[in-house]
Amino acid sequence: MRDETGELKALLYELRGDTSHEEVRGAAARVGAAMHEHMTRLGVWETAGPADRAAVLSAMVSGSDLATQSDAARAEETARHLVELVQHVIGLCDGVPYPSQRQLQIRDSGEIYRRLLVLPEGWRQEVVRRVHAGEYMTSAVHQARMAINRLRSRGIEPTRAVSEPTEPGRAHR
Repeated sequence: MRDETGELKALLYELRGDTSHEEVRGAAARVGAAMHEHMTRLGVWETAGPADRAAVLSAMVSGSDLATQSDAARAEETARHLVELVQHVIGLCDGVPYPSQRQLQIRDSGEIYRRLLVLPEGWRQEVVRRVHAGEYMTSAVHQARMAINRLRSRGIEPTRAVSEPTEPGRAHR
């Protein structure tokens, strides 16, 4: 039986940093196109989820950018994300029957997004602001939910607390 993902596994080895920086950068520049080619040739591209296809297309750009990045920390983070994505794509191409770490993250992201959508409008905007500032989405949504529950336990409706100021000492009802 022929190993259909041998080239991806070789690129994965190079990306892990067990090789020189030049080889890591070269592998990063080639890996996006290689993943796309393997997924297309093996018929996985059409059945892959939109997040997977977008990640591969993004890797085609970010991998090439890695070759010119001067910020070592950012280059290391990009390489780490590429390693995780290549592992996931190898699993997709090999038909691995259990969910990969990436599939679990995508599923969890969907759940967090649903929780974000049920927050009142002003609270959603605050969560997005915090995420943009670097806070983890899970934490920001959870903290907003906890704050809303605390306000409600004190008789304050969170949507009114944001939009309607009251006199000191007078609670919202």
